[in-house]
Amino acid sequence: MSDARTRADCRYCGSTRLAAFLSLGQHPPSNSFLRVEQVASERRYPLDVYVCQDCWLTQLLDVVPPELIFDDYVYLASSSKALKTHYATLAAHATERFALRAGDVVADIGCNDGILLHGYALPGLVRVGVEPSKVAQHAVASGLDVVNAFFSPEAAQQIVGRFGAAKVVTATNVFAHVDDIGRFTDGLPPLLAPEGVCIVEAPYLIDLIDQTLFDTIYHEHLCYLSLTPMAPFLARHGLDVFDVVRVPFGASGPAIRVFMQRRGGPWPVEPSVAGMLKDEAAWGVSRLERYQDYARQVEAVKTKTLELLHALRRSGKRVGGYGAPAKGNTLLNYLGATRELIECIAETNPLKQRTLTPGSHIPVVSEEEFLERMPECALLLSWNYLDFFLKQSEYIRRGGRFLVPLPAPRMVP
Repeated sequence: MSDARTRADCRYCGSTRLAAFLSLGQHPPSNSFLRVEQVASERRYPLDVYVCQDCWLTQLLDVVPPELIFDDYVYLASSSKALKTHYATLAAHATERFALRAGDVVADIGCNDGILLHGYALPGLVRVGVEPSKVAQHAVASGLDVVNAFFSPEAAQQIVGRFGAAKVVTATNVFAHVDDIGRFTDGLPPLLAPEGVCIVEAPYLIDLIDQTLFDTIYHEHLCYLSLTPMAPFLARHGLDVFDVVRVPFGASGPAIRVFMQRRGGPWPVEPSVAGMLKDEAAWGVSRLERYQDYARQVEAVKTKTLELLHALRRSGKRVGGYGAPAKGNTLLNYLGATRELIECIAETNPLKQRTLTPGSHIPVVSEEEFLERMPECALLLSWNYLDFFLKQSEYIRRGGRFLVPLPAPRMVP
């Protein structure tokens, strides 16, 4: 029996003109890594993707209760060195561009273990996090002030009452996770100082489709963002977009970074905003055929990846997996992979080690154990860190090879 619920309306505009264009099958929540005794009670939910034919927001309609996803959350962002560098760069940009000074409040919504807040190098900033999962305890232990709750107007009031209004608010890899996104967004204007800015970063729909990055689709990611539906939605909730950039690297792959302020704020609107809206229109963000073509591309990647995996096994090679991100579980379950195909997966996050992957039930081991086993090939589930791993991975130095599944399946080196 499913305890998920299915929406009938668009999260952004309320339309019921929703077209299904991709079905990835039945999946458990992607971050729900298991102990052996939990396998029998594992639950699966439809992973189907829709687009609103009025505002053109791409979204899931099957909503897994957030408590089921976040109560036993095992994602520790700081276990990724590449991600720490990425967020430190974002913090440095915000510090310089928005002239932060000691005493200013910076808030991070969905702060996880504090990775972005610790990326600020300027002494004397008041760092505040919001994090609903148990991972909040890691941020608190590192010395941060954290509101252990889902973000809301009430959480915003709590922060302002204790610390003051925020000069910079970041929400990376979280804005697309929220079912009642209107209520979430209503909390942003009162959290911001008059000259304050909010920076949202999330996987970008255009990259997801152009590069066939379907593994970033999972129940935690309820929406797949583009500026076309986002700008008018934010305006209805008292926020103006004043800049937008595409970044080639994010927590789940290529991303969009949206800068917003309270309506009538002081920051001039950059040409990038009109430019991206124009580019999205030319790309076809409001053409249903764009999305239907994508579904065929996804099926082709599945076929090619399975051909390579089975060819490796037929030739007698042992295959492992490298990295155990949530998005990797979408790929594994869509492929129908099991431990007969992939014997184990290397992962540096200690909370995931000695567990089984959701759905596929492949053992997750430490990097040290993976090197002892030393399978000849590894399916690179953290494909967005490919360049980093090619330079830094001991597995590659010892002669291992990656099967990189996306954007196009290939063997490296």
